[in-house]
Amino acid sequence: MPEILCQQALERVLTYLEDYGVALTADACRQALRLVETSMAEGAGPDLPARCIDNIPGYFELPHESIPDANPPLKRGHIGYE
Repeated sequence: MPEILCQQALERVLTYLEDYGVALTADACRQALRLVETSMAEGAGPDLPARCIDNIPGYFELPHESIPDANPPLKRGHIGYE
């Protein structure tokens, strides 16, 4: 049986959240279901999974990932070509 578009959208949202480090609690899953439901109400076209991913920041507070500075500091240079 082929996967239904809303199933695909929910799976992508949950995978994105899990990969981002969000714990998939019952509350998080219910919030993901609300996100997909709201996105479907706007139209259930083939772009539904992408729209759901785009709407994640409006429904979830994602952990902030800080990237450390390079050490030692990077310096611009060239290799002598003219």
